[in-house]
Amino acid sequence: MILQSPIVNPVITGFVNKTPEQAPGIFAKFFSAIIGVLLVGASLWAFFQLLLGGLQWISAGGDKTAVQAAQQRLTNALVGLVIVFASWAIYVVLMQFLGISGPGGGINIKLPTLF
Repeated sequence: MILQSPIVNPVITGFVNKTPEQAPGIFAKFFSAIIGVLLVGASLWAFFQLLLGGLQWISAGGDKTAVQAAQQRLTNALVGLVIVFASWAIYVVLMQFLGISGPGGGINIKLPTLF
C-alpha cells in the first residue's frame, strides 16, 4: 500500500501559525518575489525587442526609413534595459536603507527559479 500525502495549498500553509509581528517579513518576501518576476519579464521583453530590431535592420534592404526604425527599436530596448536595472538597483538600496535584507545581511540576490 502506497501512502500519499494530502494535497495542500502552499500559500495558505505558508501563513498558518504566523503572528502579526512577522507581517513585515512576509510582505518583504512577497514584494521581493514580485520585483524579481517583473525584472525577469522586462529583461526577456527587452531581449525580444533587441532581436526584432536586429532582424528589422537586416531585412531593411538599404531602405533608409526602415534602418532608422530598426535603430530606434534597438535604442529603445537598450534604454529600457538601463531603466529596468537602474530601478532594481534603487530598490536594493532602498531595501538596505530600510533594513530589510536577506538572512545573512547585506545584499541578498535570489533569482527566481521554476523548479
